[in-house]
Amino acid sequence: MALDERRNSAYQRALAKVVGPETVVLDLGAGLGVHGLLAAQLGAKRVCLVEPENVGLLGLEAARSNGLADGVELLQGKIEDVDVPERVDVITAAFTGNFLLEEDLLPSLFLARDRFLNPGGKLIPDQAVMEAVPVSAPELHEREIASWPKSSLDLDFSSARRYASNAIYYERDRLERARYLSKPMDLLSLDLTTASNTECRAEATYTIDESGVCHGWAGWFRMRLGSEWLSTAPHEPPVHWSPAFLPVDPPIAVKKGDQLRFRLVRPPFGPWSWFVESGQSEQRHSTLFAGPLPAAALAKMSPHYRPGINDEGEAARFVLSQVNGDRSIRDLTDALSEQFPALFADPGEYLSFVRKVVKQYD
Repeated sequence: MALDERRNSAYQRALAKVVGPETVVLDLGAGLGVHGLLAAQLGAKRVCLVEPENVGLLGLEAARSNGLADGVELLQGKIEDVDVPERVDVITAAFTGNFLLEEDLLPSLFLARDRFLNPGGKLIPDQAVMEAVPVSAPELHEREIASWPKSSLDLDFSSARRYASNAIYYERDRLERARYLSKPMDLLSLDLTTASNTECRAEATYTIDESGVCHGWAGWFRMRLGSEWLSTAPHEPPVHWSPAFLPVDPPIAVKKGDQLRFRLVRPPFGPWSWFVESGQSEQRHSTLFAGPLPAAALAKMSPHYRPGINDEGEAARFVLSQVNGDRSIRDLTDALSEQFPALFADPGEYLSFVRKVVKQYD
């Protein structure tokens, strides 16, 4: 991401239009801080890098080595947890996952916008659109889905095909070679300056431009950075985001003039589901079924499921009950091993468990 010149140059051009000597900038999910450092380079008054991982420290090192340290600070943590010292004039973020919604990062952008952006402040990006098109992609379909029944070792893995056909594949190389069977259509538009929900319930009817075989849909997004749009489509120059392939199985033979009705559904933090109607047939696919799902695991996904707590959960609760700011990691480890002598076979696992709990909640 830090070396994605096409993307970062577009961010730089957008920042140049809004950054001045009195501008305060928040770089959300800063990583190495590329966009925040570009804002500082453009003369921003102050830049706040918000990054939960230690890679943010490298951003501070880069600020020093580029002579920008005086105007750049790091808040290490999630935006939900950190205390941003002042409201800002610009929030820049790369909180768009593959196919826009994949990583469920946009709710954190909305929170930052509502808590910390000055009235009239700018978001970069401020608009985003999901697009998709039916494609003929025989190579990709063969590799990921149709090849499953085949084995040179006289073993039958054909049952895996139904799981493979419910997965989404993020792969640029083979989608670059796919043939569009229709014109791409917009599925979901988000105004990031006002949106509060990322639920996707989209529907589009495609008219086939040329005969062929539909192996699925290619999906991508474009976003507005200042006055220009940056697209992650397979026919555009590459960026670090990858377009998505949503397969259909079996593939659908189509003729020019045929119509395919496509529906895409995804609740926030939930599975992707896509539905295709062709003539009298209908296919349904969902990432919920992209792997074996025992009944017990499915039951736990219900909002009506009443959970209990297992031994490791009890151990985590015990560790947290002992944390008071005075006890060391070693003290907590000794207390845990005494309280739960049969939890782990190796004493080192107690120490590792305590560190994991403390890291998550300290």
